[in-house]
Amino acid sequence: MKGVIMAGGKGTRLRPLTCQLPKPMVPLLQKPVMQYSIELLKQHGITDIAVTVHYLPDEIRDYFGDGQEFGVHLTYFEETEPLGTAGSVKQAEAFLDEPFVVVSGDALTDFDLEAGINFHKAKDALVSIFMKQVPCPLEFGVIMTNQQHEIIRFLEKPSVSEVFSDTVNTGIYVMDPSIFNYIESDKPVDFSKDVFPRILEDRAGIYGYAAEGYWSDIGNLEQYRQAHMDLLNRDVKAEISGIEVEPGIWMNEHVTIEEGVKLEAPVFVGAHSTVRSNAKLGAFSIVGKDSIVSEDATIKRSVLWDGVYVGQQAELRGVTICGGVQLGSKSTIYEQAVLGSNCQIEDDVCIQPGMKIWPHKRIQAGSVISQSVIWNDQDATVPVLKSHRASGIANVEMTPEHVSRLGAGFASAMPVGSTFLISGDDQSFTRLLKLSLAQGVQATGVDVTDLEEAAVPSFRKIISAHHFQGGAHLRVSEGNRIVIELFDQEGLPIATSVQKKIDKIVTFNSYRRVAFDRVGEYEVQSNLVKEYTDTLKEGIDSVLIESQGWRVSVHGTDQVTVQQFSHVLQSIGCVVETSIGDINMGDISVGMTLSDSEIGFVLGETGEFLTVLTREGHIVTDEEKLAMFVDMHLHYSKKGRVALPLYAGASLEEYIRSFQKEVIRTKASAREMMIAEENVQLYCFDAAYAAVHLIQTLSTRDEELQQYLSSLPVESMFKQEVPCQTEQKGMVMRALMEALKEEEVELIEGMKVRHPEGGWTYIVPDQNEPIFTIYAQADEPEVARVHANYYIEQIHELLARNTAVHTS
Repeated sequence: MKGVIMAGGKGTRLRPLTCQLPKPMVPLLQKPVMQYSIELLKQHGITDIAVTVHYLPDEIRDYFGDGQEFGVHLTYFEETEPLGTAGSVKQAEAFLDEPFVVVSGDALTDFDLEAGINFHKAKDALVSIFMKQVPCPLEFGVIMTNQQHEIIRFLEKPSVSEVFSDTVNTGIYVMDPSIFNYIESDKPVDFSKDVFPRILEDRAGIYGYAAEGYWSDIGNLEQYRQAHMDLLNRDVKAEISGIEVEPGIWMNEHVTIEEGVKLEAPVFVGAHSTVRSNAKLGAFSIVGKDSIVSEDATIKRSVLWDGVYVGQQAELRGVTICGGVQLGSKSTIYEQAVLGSNCQIEDDVCIQPGMKIWPHKRIQAGSVISQSVIWNDQDATVPVLKSHRASGIANVEMTPEHVSRLGAGFASAMPVGSTFLISGDDQSFTRLLKLSLAQGVQATGVDVTDLEEAAVPSFRKIISAHHFQGGAHLRVSEGNRIVIELFDQEGLPIATSVQKKIDKIVTFNSYRRVAFDRVGEYEVQSNLVKEYTDTLKEGIDSVLIESQGWRVSVHGTDQVTVQQFSHVLQSIGCVVETSIGDINMGDISVGMTLSDSEIGFVLGETGEFLTVLTREGHIVTDEEKLAMFVDMHLHYSKKGRVALPLYAGASLEEYIRSFQKEVIRTKASAREMMIAEENVQLYCFDAAYAAVHLIQTLSTRDEELQQYLSSLPVESMFKQEVPCQTEQKGMVMRALMEALKEEEVELIEGMKVRHPEGGWTYIVPDQNEPIFTIYAQADEPEVARVHANYYIEQIHELLARNTAVHTS
């Protein structure tokens, strides 16, 4: 006996799962649904099988091939136009020269086919239909039989008033080849609507076999999820791929389960997937192959396809996630939500119950999704760069091939024969990406010099000092993210115009290609870092510093940055105690009081930003630090001007003018500050440079840090960030301007409101992130806080009102 698998279904009710995949190919525990049908036929000795295909047929052919890998022989029959269930089988008439079994390629069952075949033979039937009793028969063909099991009444998808039985047609048939006499060629013909009623009318022998066992036509998304649960519950007699390592815990090969992970049976984890520390997979969680579940994430009763990334502390509750989806940290997705393939869900997103997101959509950080997303402008094709940075999850978003394209994009904007500098941290994956980026650069005819390991400030300075035409610094950030920063020939973060040019080149694949014998060269020059450290010591009295016996505590997360920083301090005569690891400012503050260190430094991971602590454990505030940097600049720089960020107060400006120096008000970004100063080496963006001069200053003044701070013009300031979607920022700024038309307002990179009683509030929409930054300055800290909170509440009210309008 031969078999037929009907595999032409579009699976419209399963969308978005079937937007790019035919229904027979949707996965069930690492296998397409249709594979279970093949295994069932083979189990009952049926190995010569016709497969009728229509929607995305190549997806089926490419996976199953001729069937040899699955122990069967498959012959495909393709409908160019929909021909209905019977019309599609009619195409295989020449192949089906003996009795045959018809099964659906998009249903799951464990029926005893052999018993049904024996029933068919015993009845000498033309057609035997496998029947099953179901709770709600409205979506199926309802059947009534007599005592001889002959079908006497048949109605396809009845209304409630038409229901005469709870026994339905399962779409599984045993047929004699003479059935084709009832089917016209090359015309749409359906078994249930056209063929069976005629056979019934002719009393030509149509019988119903009451099948026992499991059957689901997987007709909707709920049934699709339930089919996974039934398989894991062993309610279906079907083979599960993988090994049951513990009762109810199924895994494929090369799965990594880190320490602290909680697995609650039954669960399934696909091949080459990783579940990171302290994550939890609750009962009926399915994780497809090549997926990553990050630290502290929680998944319950959810189906994840292949290649899914789940960010840290994300929560999934009864959802279905298609292949290639990336879920940001702290995202929450609730019951019956469905995400189509290759969606990009950024951090802190909430997707409410029942929402569907079609493939290739991008959901911005902080969004609350309360309506399904089918058409929108925010697809997954996003700018390659934010400002001068590219960042993403290591080997998920930031892959070697992506980084190579980024390198080629930047280098394509340079003249052939230019020289490009690269460096990074000491992580093995960073080194791999660095080489990928170098290859992309070289392919455009640009030479590459590898600095190997360097912090960002030294990298910038070396670009400027040695006249490289640009550079890229790579590092691991936040444990699993890669950050790539791009700099121009001055060592400045690239301008917006260059960023847009690179985005365009990468998006449209318009890279420059040179002849194979004109590709760029590659060389390593790690010795250049020493030149930078030598420049830090210029004008520093190491003898004085060493004579005062400075003991310094240094903390940081990046080994390269901490080592280079500590080496500089040791070279000027300091005794340095270092600590590399996670930063807890409370612990460090307490530790200062218990140690004999006179000053403490905490480094940002790039080596740019510096946090300073006094001997008493006081953490120097941002306002104190800015005043300190301004004072050091006034004493050590020979230039006649000082760049001051727009949020800085009036007293600092007056202090600068008292030194007969010009004040240049500028945006707080590194590029704008450096342009204003005509220097890439600034205290606020070079931690080692700032620390060396601070110790020199304290040594010269013969003061402790707390004394020095008390002598500076420090103002009371309050700062807070407010989440706001990028597309809503314009609305917020317009509404605030209308409300403040009677107030004194300056419009410079945001809105600065001056208060009649003194002080001001500065509202800045972030250029790259979905936030506003609120600064407030006043004579008293509490007054500054009150001013800031007023505008923070105004923004929250505007956003809430706007959301209510759009959801009503």
